[in-house]
Amino acid sequence: MIRVTVLAMLATRLAAAEPALELAARAQFGVATAPFEAMTLPEAKGQAFVITGEGSYEPVRDITLALRVPVVLASVAQPAGAYVDTATLANPQLGARRRWFEQGALAIEAGVELGVPLAGHSPTLLANRALAIANGTAGLASPELFTPGVVPITPSSTAVWVAGPWRITATLRVPVLLRFSSADLGAEIATPHTLGIATVIGAEVARRLTHRLELAAASQVVVDLAPTLARVRDRSRAQDLERVGLGIRLSASSALAIELAGAIGGELGGSTLALGARFATWR
Repeated sequence: MIRVTVLAMLATRLAAAEPALELAARAQFGVATAPFEAMTLPEAKGQAFVITGEGSYEPVRDITLALRVPVVLASVAQPAGAYVDTATLANPQLGARRRWFEQGALAIEAGVELGVPLAGHSPTLLANRALAIANGTAGLASPELFTPGVVPITPSSTAVWVAGPWRITATLRVPVLLRFSSADLGAEIATPHTLGIATVIGAEVARRLTHRLELAAASQVVVDLAPTLARVRDRSRAQDLERVGLGIRLSASSALAIELAGAIGGELGGSTLALGARFATWR
């Protein structure tokens, strides 16, 4: 089920057995007005369509290797009011995790992801703003994916408690971003920091309705402990995002999850809404 992040918090399968290999495709479309720490452009506004290819493999019991590759298609609002379309790669993630505790209804696992710094950027800051909008649709919870010019390292931990038709999941992630490039945000535009750290805390409650259906509700809070760019204006360091979703078991080896997400408070409150779907198959 939920393995690494709260962004994958809906059920990808309702079968009992753990697969050795899982392949998945995730698509999310959302609108957001996200913070953007440039002196002349303090926000990034627009729509983003994020497509993510995912794969995981369990070579031995309790140890899983994973890969995520996201691509962003965005329509970015310009200062004059027009919108410009663009596409850019985000930072692919290579991960490993281990289930180190399992007793009765409780299971706990921990892992780490290493990002490949391929996220796009440009002198016009169009790609930078597209990534900021994509991160906005995720509740600012995925800086490791959508921050250009950094090498991300993201340790995480997940605890799952199951009792009958109920499942409760708690997640903790700490993206650490090591900057190696200004990503076209020079000193006249912004002030990059060498190190960025965030904390993402999530909780989900899910109930199995039938053999094929599961309903879930979740919430996450992001705290920006050390921004990767100096703030150009005062704003809250915390951001929430709420989600509701439905997991559908299509067959013995495939499932579909659909979710709706929105922010109530923080910088994104009232401006962010996203609809996502994830298809997974395993063997």
